[in-house]
Amino acid sequence: MLSTKYFKLFLLFILIFKNFVSAQESHVDLYEVDPVGFLSVVIFAHIFVPLGFIGVLFMLIRIYFRWSLKRKSLSMALRVPFYLSILDFGFLVFQAITDGYLAINHTAMSGTTCKRYATVTVAFTLFHRLIIAGISVITYLRVCRNKVCDTGRYDWKLFLPVAVLSIFIAVSAYDTYGPVIYWCAALPNTIAIPISSICMTIIVLSICSFCYIQTIRAIRDIKKQQSSVAIVSGVVGNKSTTHSPIDSVEIKVSKKVMGYILVFILQWVPAIPYDICQFFGRAGAWVYCMVIISINMGPIGNAIFYVMNEGWSRYGSEINTSAYDSVTDKSSTKVDSKNSTIPNYDDNMKFIDIENGSFDIEKN
Repeated sequence: MLSTKYFKLFLLFILIFKNFVSAQESHVDLYEVDPVGFLSVVIFAHIFVPLGFIGVLFMLIRIYFRWSLKRKSLSMALRVPFYLSILDFGFLVFQAITDGYLAINHTAMSGTTCKRYATVTVAFTLFHRLIIAGISVITYLRVCRNKVCDTGRYDWKLFLPVAVLSIFIAVSAYDTYGPVIYWCAALPNTIAIPISSICMTIIVLSICSFCYIQTIRAIRDIKKQQSSVAIVSGVVGNKSTTHSPIDSVEIKVSKKVMGYILVFILQWVPAIPYDICQFFGRAGAWVYCMVIISINMGPIGNAIFYVMNEGWSRYGSEINTSAYDSVTDKSSTKVDSKNSTIPNYDDNMKFIDIENGSFDIEKN
């Protein structure tokens, strides 16, 4: 049968992979050293990694349905969860390989294989963190500072510098990588390694937290101002005036984006205790279990937020995000003078008057 054929190919892949690293593998049997810790790490990994895959596949399938509805570039409200799903999928693949090897051999990889594997993993981890930090800053600048960042087609201006920086940092620390009990990472042989890791984690989480708090506060203030204006002014015909940097559509999209950033913050907070334990010598099995659970709860949390934002429907909510797309798209990010026409904006929103630092949107 077809399923039996694929199962045999899977077993063959495992055997090839095992023989490839057998000459370099460590001979320390972690099950004999700490059976409870070893089983805890393996069991938690085999429970939460599949759950993470389910969350990622759920989001990718739903986003595909949303894209197939109009077959055009994804809005910011969908691009962010799409990027997160791709990054989380990469993490899950790395974890599946690491945990599968650990369960079969009762030890982590070693030698050159471990160093190369750790280099790729560290580069991917840095890329993931810096991308989310960049999205946080972009959202903060748009909502709180009324500045639109042009990230180029397919957001290459965001991805390319981050990718180059991540690869450079990971490769420059190649000699410090090796087996760290249950997986391959930077060895805490010197005080600089754990301190650098702690500082990187704290800086990224601090940036994301600051942007999250300030953006949510700004959104609440804008909504209060809009409510006050609506109560005092009312609605006259088809015209209305709102004194806020962004309109109601952008507020909804920004809230969606910040929800995913909140999940990222919660996802990586347990990395701090792990780095601290590495700084003082050796992390216990419970620390590894906590990291495994938190990282894999990221895709699950993102899937939950996606349902909260877009609903259970295959094609999601009917909220029109074209206004947000227009001001974040390259063709509509510059306003040079008063009463300027903004290309690709909604047909019923033609002009923007800049007065006293606020946008007055006139609807025809």
